Amino acid sequence: MATITDIAKAAAVSISTVSRVLNYDPTLSVTEETKRKIFEIAEELNYTKYKQKKKQKRTIKKTGEKKERSLGIIQWRLDEEELDDIYYMSIRLGVEKRAAELGYNVLKISHLDDQSIESVDGLLAIGKFTQERIDEFAALHEHFCVIGSNFPLNNYDSVNTDFAQATELALGHLFSLGHKDIAFIGAEETDNLHSYRRYKTPTTNTYIDVMQFHSLYKDDYFILKENSRLDVPTGEELTLQALKSWNGKLPTAILAANDSFAIGIIHKLTEAGIRVPEEISVMGINDLSISRYVSPSLSTVHAFTEEMGEMGVNVLDERIKNPGIAKRILLSTELVIRQSTASPRQT
Repeated sequence: MATITDIAKAAAVSISTVSRVLNYDPTLSVTEETKRKIFEIAEELNYTKYKQKKKQKRTIKKTGEKKERSLGIIQWRLDEEELDDIYYMSIRLGVEKRAAELGYNVLKISHLDDQSIESVDGLLAIGKFTQERIDEFAALHEHFCVIGSNFPLNNYDSVNTDFAQATELALGHLFSLGHKDIAFIGAEETDNLHSYRRYKTPTTNTYIDVMQFHSLYKDDYFILKENSRLDVPTGEELTLQALKSWNGKLPTAILAANDSFAIGIIHKLTEAGIRVPEEISVMGINDLSISRYVSPSLSTVHAFTEEMGEMGVNVLDERIKNPGIAKRILLSTELVIRQSTASPRQT
């Protein structure tokens, strides 16, 4: 595992700056460029597959002039928005690296009338676009794959993470420690999600299903904001609301909708003098590269984001070479136990 010192050295900044950036310290004043450099280096250094992989020389048969191949990327999160939700940065980095391995150039496409769409061999959309937007993208290119959408397929490929499984793993870990009073704090970007249920994310619905199955669900401990981003500031905002509504009747653990929310939750619990994990355990989902550097380090469930990017490129490459039926690929997750969870406080 890369240390904060390793990241600081690679980014040519101080250890303190790296720590404060990775902990989303709102009082720190640094440029967006510096933040991006630190986040990307943290991702790179902790992406062990590429650290351990030996570079292989690609041999190209000389059968005349080689046609340059390229893939177009359409991003849901703009460059500056990636810094608030580096889940999608991780996916993009996986796309870029795998594309390079397969000999593709990567072009970022910002406008749908961009003539470069016609020149690329395939098109990748990264993020939670609406169904209408996804259908619009698919109509632009016969070789199309979307990463991070749960809408029904319409003759294109998709790659996602099994967040229902991730939520079960997270709750299972908290149950194993003895927790019963487990709150959920989350948000849903409702218009960009597909479901026929009241709530639309697998994480939200699985939390409700599992807690109700065990007769542990409590309305007071379910905090969710609809049509909202899952970033650190929103996590902080909802935690303040929760603490006020709970009026001292605290849960023993909180499951956050993602790691960014978990960081915001820890910020506000700490400000309120509530110790993590001694008084409240906090559990995240995603295992972003920053999660091991927050204080306390975050217990979470690892989503293989870089591998999602890789898989998207692999599927698109296969479609380019041999078009066939549309594929929906769901990647598994893995429990990661760190310092933010412990047995329930004694009452």
